[in-house]
Amino acid sequence: MKILYFDCFSGVSGDMIVGAFLDLGLPFDFLQAQLDTLGLPQFKVSQGRLEKHKLSAAKFNVEVSEDKTHRHLHHIYDIIDSSGLSLRVKEIARDAFRRLAEAEAKIHNSTPEKVHFHEVGAIDAIVDIVSAAIGYDYFNPDRIFVSEIPPGTGAARSAHGIIPIPAPAALEILKGFPLDMTPLKGERVTPTGAAVIASLAARHGGYAPVPAMIPEKVGYGAGDKDFEDRPNCLRLILGQAVIAATMGSDTIEILETNIDDMNPQIFDHLLDRLYTAGAAEVFILPAITKKSRPGFLLTVLCKKELSAPLGDIIFEETTTAGIRYRRQERWILARDEKAVTTPYGKIRVKLLKTKEQTRFQPEYDDCRRAAEEHQVPLQKIMETARRIAEQEEGL
Repeated sequence: MKILYFDCFSGVSGDMIVGAFLDLGLPFDFLQAQLDTLGLPQFKVSQGRLEKHKLSAAKFNVEVSEDKTHRHLHHIYDIIDSSGLSLRVKEIARDAFRRLAEAEAKIHNSTPEKVHFHEVGAIDAIVDIVSAAIGYDYFNPDRIFVSEIPPGTGAARSAHGIIPIPAPAALEILKGFPLDMTPLKGERVTPTGAAVIASLAARHGGYAPVPAMIPEKVGYGAGDKDFEDRPNCLRLILGQAVIAATMGSDTIEILETNIDDMNPQIFDHLLDRLYTAGAAEVFILPAITKKSRPGFLLTVLCKKELSAPLGDIIFEETTTAGIRYRRQERWILARDEKAVTTPYGKIRVKLLKTKEQTRFQPEYDDCRRAAEEHQVPLQKIMETARRIAEQEEGL
């Protein structure tokens, strides 16, 4: 299983993410060709290298002749949708800008549709976000994990005047992510960087310490700032997960609470936040609660170190006044993962191994994306991927 780990030891920004992908091995010519399909007004991208505290890192630069356009969310969606980018790159870019719009709307008491994108709507921000999505799509990791993020402290000037650091939009986007609140001077996290991190982590993982993995490639992306305490760089680590060869056991935390006085529509937002923050599994069951009221049983499975942060999210987003928690042993099957080549593109398949057999489970997100791209029934793609995986394993 391929893992991509974001080591945000000095924060994160859009250009740092793209620079790290380039240092990791993303071909610049390929990136340039993909960006050309955006059809944006004249802009130029380049790459170079900088030393930050004697640490060599790739630097991604965007030069724009002039851009005074204030765009709304639908304008940016139009740019993305009309491009020649892959469906997955479009989805990530759209999601990142949606998160930006929702954060700005909440801060300014507006709606995502009415938000004027000032700095974040400029061409360089569009290029940064799309380039980061292209990097993710190029390396195609199975899981993404993110370290604690130091947001920095102080104040900064924006289109709206002086604002606190971390920027309100960045902090809003990173709700659910553990932040390293060490008092580091200066802005360490930009709204653009926060939106990319949140969008990618929501797809395949979330916050976690460095997972058990075998590093294969390491990339460093440089930012524009110079800090006294640490290099203004982001580190990306690409490697393979260390997977047990036989069935074993591990320990998880279980959080549970009954909810009977809340609008069920909120559960959609709650699940998104919990998974983004690293929950292993979240499920909701109907229940009859006290005084015979219809309600729900919310259950969250997670690692021990995520129990308290996930509990905070539940308290923030629901009406519950208490959460039950316990530690639970569980049996786990030995598992592996492989990518099979099908007539509809590459599909990841999980291999779950028992003493008597191997079960094959095609990755749903890959199959759904292929079904949309090729206009083929989802079930057919899942069966095709499963059959090819079985054949490759000699079954």
